[in-house]
Amino acid sequence: MTSSSNPGRRFGLPRRKRVLLALAYYEHRMHLGAARYAREANWILDTRMAHYGALPDDWEGDGILALVLPNRPDLTRYLRRTRVPIVALTADVERLAAGRVILDNRRMGRLAAEHLLEHGFRHLAFFKCTDYTDVRGREAGFAAAVEAAGLTYARLDWHAVEQKNPRRPMLPWLVRQLRRLPKPLGLMAQSDHRAYSVINACETAGLAIPEQVAVVGVDNDPYTCEFAPVPLTSIDSNRAELAYRGAELLDRLMHGQPAPSEPILIPPVGLITRRSSDILAIEHPEVAKAVGFIWRHYGERIGVADVVKATSMSRCMLYGAFKQYVGRTMREELERKRIEHARHLLLASSDKVYHIARECGFASGEQFCRAFARVTGSTPSAFRAAPGERQNDVG
Repeated sequence: MTSSSNPGRRFGLPRRKRVLLALAYYEHRMHLGAARYAREANWILDTRMAHYGALPDDWEGDGILALVLPNRPDLTRYLRRTRVPIVALTADVERLAAGRVILDNRRMGRLAAEHLLEHGFRHLAFFKCTDYTDVRGREAGFAAAVEAAGLTYARLDWHAVEQKNPRRPMLPWLVRQLRRLPKPLGLMAQSDHRAYSVINACETAGLAIPEQVAVVGVDNDPYTCEFAPVPLTSIDSNRAELAYRGAELLDRLMHGQPAPSEPILIPPVGLITRRSSDILAIEHPEVAKAVGFIWRHYGERIGVADVVKATSMSRCMLYGAFKQYVGRTMREELERKRIEHARHLLLASSDKVYHIARECGFASGEQFCRAFARVTGSTPSAFRAAPGERQNDVG
């Protein structure tokens, strides 16, 4: 590079780092996270490939932030030939000398399963269309949570089917699979895009969402989730933070520090409930009434006695049935809903803890703080101060 092309050198300023953002497909939140760090670090960020996927054969620089997938061998070869530090934002490509910052996919799978279990679903399924490491991690977390609840799940493995018969159309196959499974069914898809396919298949099969099939996706893409035929519940995988933390690690590597021996895990932000799963799947009608009453009135000063009055069962009989069908006592479910709502208010508002306590149905701030610490292991103030570490502890 000549001095005329780098004005900073003429005035004795330090040379700015040149970093390539090499994404196998465009993801606007990852672009945002990388760009935010680049601005803070005063990098020159080359984003040509982020948009079009074409390898820039004229690029020369100091480091590469890459999202690599097995279906892009050209990108993998390009990265293996380069001699600059690399940070990969996925675990899928082997034999690549790179630092790694990856999503906590097992935690996402667990969040989806716990959400469906908390909504009363006992028939569960996982829909996958690829066998990438990220997808295997999501299924592993989903399976672990389901098995911990003493249940099993059905695997709808389109990837395996397609490997045997690449010409076979997905939609008729998926319609048949959904029709044969017991209802009500709670299903996690590997991504929002694949969850959209499930919604289309349910429409073709005449299956109501969420009454017969509840659907959860991954990535919380606002355009996909909000404008789907049925607004889609999804896990915010935290992709902006993934790219930001990846850029942070790349900065350290470009300054000579070694890559960590294990990947850095980025936890999901949480699960955002929309209509595709916003239903109670409880076969016992009186227990369903009790849960519905709790969900509608948890922000009021109610107790177990009020829940019992909303049903036609005695307290003793309802207690046993509730525990059997929900897996928690009425008091535990009431507290869980209050803490869940409080968690969102702590992150989304600057309201004082006392006001949040009252809005969530607690008699006092002291009662709220004790309950919050018991459930989350944190005080409300500490939770609000460190949301990246705490916001998945509940729900």
